[in-house]
Amino acid sequence: MAVNKSQVQTTRIPIMKIEDFQSDLFEFPRTRQTPKAPAKGSFHVFSRGETEATGSFKADIAASRRDYYKISLVTEGTGIFTLGDQRFEIKPPVLLFVNPFEVKTWHATSVEQDGYYCIFTEHLFETHRNQQEELLQHPLFQTGASPVLPLTNEQCHYLQSIFRQLQREQEEADAYKQEAIIIYLRLLMLEARRISTQIHDIHKPITAANLLAQRFTNKLEKQFPIETIHNQVALKTAKAFAEALNTHPNHLNACVKKATGRTVSEHIRQRILLEARLLLLHTSWQIAEIAWCLGFEDPGNFTHFFKNASGQSPHLYRIH
Repeated sequence: MAVNKSQVQTTRIPIMKIEDFQSDLFEFPRTRQTPKAPAKGSFHVFSRGETEATGSFKADIAASRRDYYKISLVTEGTGIFTLGDQRFEIKPPVLLFVNPFEVKTWHATSVEQDGYYCIFTEHLFETHRNQQEELLQHPLFQTGASPVLPLTNEQCHYLQSIFRQLQREQEEADAYKQEAIIIYLRLLMLEARRISTQIHDIHKPITAANLLAQRFTNKLEKQFPIETIHNQVALKTAKAFAEALNTHPNHLNACVKKATGRTVSEHIRQRILLEARLLLLHTSWQIAEIAWCLGFEDPGNFTHFFKNASGQSPHLYRIH
């Protein structure tokens, strides 16, 4: 049964924009003038210790999505961090990656907090399009990736030096400021990839199968997040994705299976299940509305799908 969209009310997960974040942060007095970012508010780097000292550090961040990417280096302080349906107990030193696609929460469990964090948007790469894909498709920014990297003291000291260089470049008025920021950002993310490779074997050779698998996962992710009850997932089957990617379903499935170890249908089911959990937890939408958004015309089919995958009904999952 289709949902009558004209009769429902929209409850949106709040989206933090980079401009709003900066406005909230900069209304507090600072000991020195805060420098401007490159074009269109596309980049900022902060000291966690300074924001705590000025009172602008937020001990609790409610569930929200944002329109920017974020990398945090935690050198002091503990907390509970969630991204999507993953939950982490943060003990320094660690490096955290946050993408714009998944819901994030943060709860500090200690008073003292220190380290650095930077936030940036795709506008940073307006004159450097060749580097945009490399950075924004970094493995640690992908949905479902483990976004927390524990660090050794040596790794932490090196990453601190990169953040200090980013701060220095942010404060400069040099003509090559944006280029320098991108270089140091690339260096930061390269080091993160090296550290992650030591922990998780995420480095895979670039093959035709991997490229097609990446195109598939990118197209899958572009359907999310679902922001309103008027948005519905368009591509829901392996056949639909194959047509969109101009290939045969069997070939697509073979490439995705070879590159990721999972079939196209498994990826689709897991991503829809993740979005279902987020919508059940972070919105007050009716289950029938969520079902329609995720491509289920019959709410009963959605309930059956969710119960098979999660072991409980959507209603029980929400109230627990």
